[in-house]
Amino acid sequence: MFSRLNFSIFIKNGDFLIFYGIDVGIASCYKLKTMFNSLINVYKIEWLDIVFAGRNKSYGAYVLRSQSSSILTKSLLIASSAFVLFFVSPMAYNKLFPSEITQAPITKTIVLDDVIHSMKKPEPEKKVEPKKAEPVKVKTVAVPSNVVVVDRVDLPEPPTVKEIENAVVSNKTQDGEIKPNLVMNTNTGNGNTEGLSKEGDGNKADTDIYIPGGVDEYPEFTGGMKAWAKYMERNLKYPYQAQEANIQGKVFISFVVEKDGSITDVQVIKGIGFGCDEEAVKVIKKSPLWKAGKNKGVPVRVRYNMPINFNLM
Repeated sequence: MFSRLNFSIFIKNGDFLIFYGIDVGIASCYKLKTMFNSLINVYKIEWLDIVFAGRNKSYGAYVLRSQSSSILTKSLLIASSAFVLFFVSPMAYNKLFPSEITQAPITKTIVLDDVIHSMKKPEPEKKVEPKKAEPVKVKTVAVPSNVVVVDRVDLPEPPTVKEIENAVVSNKTQDGEIKPNLVMNTNTGNGNTEGLSKEGDGNKADTDIYIPGGVDEYPEFTGGMKAWAKYMERNLKYPYQAQEANIQGKVFISFVVEKDGSITDVQVIKGIGFGCDEEAVKVIKKSPLWKAGKNKGVPVRVRYNMPINFNLM
């Protein structure tokens, strides 16, 4: 009979240490020789039978080690399949469900030059002043005064009838156009006058226009200059064209303050254009009644000159 082999195997740093029992049989020696001749694999069933001799083999480490080859094979297959599927699935998905390709809109960038172009201000239209009509030169004949007190007799001889014919009576003699129907009236004043064809009382209404220096009381806006400044502030508008063209300056206006305080004959003496002249005339024309100027206590017509200033704040 062969005695049973009892030994233990210890693995240290890759070397197998085998401790034999007391009795060694021939069969056991042959089996051990066969195991060493083959490739050393601790997971082979021969090694497992020796290691787990007399121990539980139905579950636990024995089962795991005996099935290690199949478990490793399955693990490799599963890992390889998952790896291939991970890389192949996106391509397969794109083939089955192609996505719509949307082309991004083409944008063109325009670089603007940082240059400020200055615009020329339009020049105001030059007003063509009408030519002044030259006064008609009329032929006149000088007639000496009725009463002259002198020390020497050097009076001019009175004109003849032929010289007076087709001429106008005046205080000097000059050549000119012959106007037989033209009469020059040089007599002014109050009193009763007698003519050859008609009688009259000679009373003449005072319609002359005075300048402020020729009257006793100047015309004045009702309420004084403060009220006038407030009126201009409320009613004078700066024209849009003048603001765009940066036009500033003074518009000189001339107007007549009538006896009843109304404003007439509004004129522009010197303007700046771009609607400022028209705006100044409009504001003056719609002005309320003024306090009329007086000369010797009697209301008279007075020519008034006023500058209106247009300034951009």
